[in-house]
Amino acid sequence: MKENGLFAVDSPLGKQKPDNIGSPIGVTRIDPVQSYSGIGGLLQEYINNSDLDAWNKIKKKIDYTFNHIDLALKPLNKETDFYTEIKIRLDRGQKLLFKPNIVSPINIDPYTHGPGMGSTACTEWGFIAALMRWFREKLDISYYQMALGEASTMTTSVAALFSMMNESEYVITPEAVMEGKSGDFYGGWGFYFVR
Repeated sequence: MKENGLFAVDSPLGKQKPDNIGSPIGVTRIDPVQSYSGIGGLLQEYINNSDLDAWNKIKKKIDYTFNHIDLALKPLNKETDFYTEIKIRLDRGQKLLFKPNIVSPINIDPYTHGPGMGSTACTEWGFIAALMRWFREKLDISYYQMALGEASTMTTSVAALFSMMNESEYVITPEAVMEGKSGDFYGGWGFYFVR
């Protein structure tokens, strides 16, 4: 059925016309258990015990998220062709910036290597891994053309705290807090594992 140039679609609310006012969006339903829930415990097993089965489970969760990101972004790109705008900017030397929400950069506990105090307040690093991978594999954008940016006010203070806790006595920088790993010290957000 077509009304005002739009086809009505079946929905749980009955036949509905798609919203065509405002900015286009892409939406998909993700099951948190299959996506990011439990990654912190699996990462702990991987770090503490070199458990490859735990790492494979993490990869499976990232694959699940990647596939669902595709369900949202592929039709959005088809509708808006945002890739063309990204390509123009990349050709000018700009980077594709990913800005996770890192409220408290203690996703990885520095003592146990399990989920830290901030793990439920931050964008999961596994989600960012899936998202960056989508742009790499689906739009052929090099990882070198991507950047991660965050201005969490706690990052510097957490770096100072981790530096005091670090038994190797070398300084843990704010960048290392974002990485979640510095030498043999683990603690922070987890971009090291995204890479």
